[in-house]
Amino acid sequence: MRQPWLEAQPNPLPDDFSPRSATRGAGATAWVVGLALLVFAAGRSGAVLDAAYGLPLAPGTETLIALAEAWDAAMVALGIPPFVAAAAAALAVGR
Repeated sequence: MRQPWLEAQPNPLPDDFSPRSATRGAGATAWVVGLALLVFAAGRSGAVLDAAYGLPLAPGTETLIALAEAWDAAMVALGIPPFVAAAAAALAVGR
């Protein structure tokens, strides 16, 4: 059975799997995902600290808690938690 859409055309559109498609590479995608995770961690620094305090005792737990405390202190110094709280309050107005 012949399928006309699979036959060669003069100017075919690139498919999703060809190098000419408009997709991003894994490196660019990793940078964007990393940036999104950094923004998420900045806005939820208090929750990250609470989660670190709840970790079971294991090798490296003190290091993770120290990193979480330093991250939270840096975010508080930058004023990010009050900004996130104000944004959350503004978004919850219509609920």
